[in-house]
Amino acid sequence: MAGLSFERVQIDGFRGLRGLDLDGLGRVNILIGANDSGKTSVLEALSVVCKPSDPKEWLTMVGRRDFGRLDETIIQSLRWCFTQMGGLAEPEELFSGRCEIECQGRFPLRRLAVTLAEGTGQRPARTKALPFVRARERLRQVRGLFPELDDQSAMRFVDLVHNVSWEGATQVSSSLENAPREAEPVELRIWENGVEPSGTIRSVRARVSLPCETLTPYSYQTNRSQVSSLSKQVIQGDSDQGLIMLQSFDPDVMAVQVLSLRGDRPAIYVEHRRLGWAPLSVFGDAMRRSILLAATLPRLKNGGMLLIDEVETGIHIKALGRVFQWLIESARQLDVQVFVTTHSLEALDAFILAPCARAGDVVAFRLSGTDGASKVKRFSGDLLLGLRQERGLDLR
Repeated sequence: MAGLSFERVQIDGFRGLRGLDLDGLGRVNILIGANDSGKTSVLEALSVVCKPSDPKEWLTMVGRRDFGRLDETIIQSLRWCFTQMGGLAEPEELFSGRCEIECQGRFPLRRLAVTLAEGTGQRPARTKALPFVRARERLRQVRGLFPELDDQSAMRFVDLVHNVSWEGATQVSSSLENAPREAEPVELRIWENGVEPSGTIRSVRARVSLPCETLTPYSYQTNRSQVSSLSKQVIQGDSDQGLIMLQSFDPDVMAVQVLSLRGDRPAIYVEHRRLGWAPLSVFGDAMRRSILLAATLPRLKNGGMLLIDEVETGIHIKALGRVFQWLIESARQLDVQVFVTTHSLEALDAFILAPCARAGDVVAFRLSGTDGASKVKRFSGDLLLGLRQERGLDLR
């Protein structure tokens, strides 16, 4: 099927993004700009757009940004996903917010409008704990700690509502299996103490989503995400694709497998010509990052999206060209659309100067913010190459 999953995305009201228009998207899209210009926010908005029928994606999304649980509550995390007016919102007031994301491209979603409304009430008895409070719940049960969780007095909650507009019933149904024939709101209520009702309040008959993975600067350091990605790749029969990438990076790599030598927990081992079978921890950050990329990208083939925050993290400058060349070639071959953020001029040059980069394949967007709107400047093709190679301009 011709075309990219997303050829244009407009974002308004999501975090600090106001009227942001990313038009003329390419196969590989590089987001550059100063700190707090909204680069990571764009990736977060795209992760939500890929699952328009599942508001629970908001919980996953805020968990990636606040993985250390710095925020006081999940409500606070969700509140700041929406544009704040007049500075810091009063914590005791009930907040409401709205964001809209419009799309054009092969994926038939055309508009996602999300509203957040806070309220107070009594938490239902039948709830389930979110992952980040399960340990606290277990302590409460065993030791009688946290008695406030049993208090049925008024408690704060948020209602997240997704209103989805599709391109059209006929075209949607022919484009994707199990696509909904009508757009209806999808709602989710989330309670302040980290528990939610067992399911959505109202759900569409069939969930339509676009395969999407987000890689953060710390993803390659966690055993669970690495093992999961590589295992899925092996199951789907795509392990050869990743091995080719790793061998172009290090010719002495012979195989990569998920093993458990002691029978305790699975881990990744690399068969190396000089070292034999060695655990992944033996190798440097570049190898670990490359394995995660190689294991993740094939699972998104045929129209999926890969989102990479701080793409240069863990990869030495000398290896950037090889890794990014593989990324561009594989994205084109597997039909995956890629969005990356970077602060590194070396990373930007590695994408631009990759021998496989074609006009239109690699596009850069420089983001900047003002008090009233988010601004963006697009660079691609000969212009992008000329500004960097001939004039040496710093596009960041």
